[in-house]
Amino acid sequence: MTKLLAFAALTAFLGCGGDKPPAKDPTAIQVGTKVEPAVTPPTPVADDPWGKEPPKDPTEPPDVTETKALADKACPIVKAPYYWKFTKANKTSYLLGSRHLGVPLAKMPPKVKEQILKSSQVIFETPPGDDSDDPPGDGSSLADKLGPKLWEKYERLVGKKVAANVEHGKPSVAILMLMMMYEDKTSALDMEIEQLASESGLKTGGLESSAFQTKLLEELLDVRMLKATIEGTPDRKTMEKDSFDDLAEYCAGTDESPGMDAHAIKQMKDAGYTDAEIKRLDERMLDERNLKWIPQLDKLFTAGNVFVVVGADHLSGPKGVVKLMQAKGFKAERVAP
Repeated sequence: MTKLLAFAALTAFLGCGGDKPPAKDPTAIQVGTKVEPAVTPPTPVADDPWGKEPPKDPTEPPDVTETKALADKACPIVKAPYYWKFTKANKTSYLLGSRHLGVPLAKMPPKVKEQILKSSQVIFETPPGDDSDDPPGDGSSLADKLGPKLWEKYERLVGKKVAANVEHGKPSVAILMLMMMYEDKTSALDMEIEQLASESGLKTGGLESSAFQTKLLEELLDVRMLKATIEGTPDRKTMEKDSFDDLAEYCAGTDESPGMDAHAIKQMKDAGYTDAEIKRLDERMLDERNLKWIPQLDKLFTAGNVFVVVGADHLSGPKGVVKLMQAKGFKAERVAP
C-alpha cells in the first residue's frame, strides 16, 4: 500500500466516518477476559464431504487468516514507533504516528497504552462520531471508463466478485480495494485507541472533519489514478510485497521520507503524471493538512497532557508536524521503546 493511501485506506475502511472499533462476533459471549463462541461448532467428520470447508477459489482475494498471518510475519511487534514527546513551559503531551491498518495496539510498546490512559484527552485526525455522508457514485460503469483490457486486469488482481461489487461505484473505492487486498483489516490502531479512550471515559476530539477527508479522497483518487494504479501493478505478488514491505518499515521505525514512495512515483510517471502534479498531490495530502493542524496542536500542547494520533507520514520531513511544532517553541523528543 503506497503511503499516499495511508489515510485513504482508513477512510474507506471506516465508511468515511469517525473511527469505530471492529465489530465483535455477535455469537460470542464473555468468559472472564476471554471471548468464547456462544455455540461450539461441531467437529467435521473426516470422511463426511458436507463437514469439510469448500476449497478456496485461487482467483479470489486472500481471506482474513492469510492477511493476518502476513501482517504478523512482517510486524511481530512495533520495535520503534513514531512516538514523540512534546514539552514547553513544563507542559508535556504525546504524539503517535499511526499506520491506520495492519497494526493492533497490542504490538505497540506498553508505555503507549499507559500514556493514553494518563492523558486528559485523546485527539485523532477526525473526531470520533463525525460521520460524513458518503454519496454513492454516479452509477456509470468503471469497466467502460477503463476499457476491456484494463478492466480484465483489474478483475485478475482483485477477483471477479470484488470487481463486480465496485464496478458501478466510485473510482476511489476500486483503488482502495486493490491497495488494501493484503492488509490486515482486523487490526486498526486508531480505532482501538478510540475504543480504549471511550471505555476509559477520556475526552476525545479531532483536527479536521470527515467531510473534508471524504472530499479530498474523491478528488485525488479519480479514474486517472485508478488507471495508473492498475497499469503499475503487474500481479498480486507485487501487491503482497508492497504491503509487507510498507508494514515492516513502519514497525521498524525507519521511514523518514514523507509522501509517496519510489514505487508509487514510478507508477504515476509511467501513467503520464508530471513531477509538478505528483508534488501537488503530496502537498494536498500532507503539507497543507499539517499546516492547518498546527494552530490546534499549539493550543492543545500548550495546555498539556494531550495524546494525539495521526498518520505517521504527517510527522517527518521539513514540513512535518514535528518540525512545525519545534518552530513554535516546543521541545520534541522521539520516545524510545
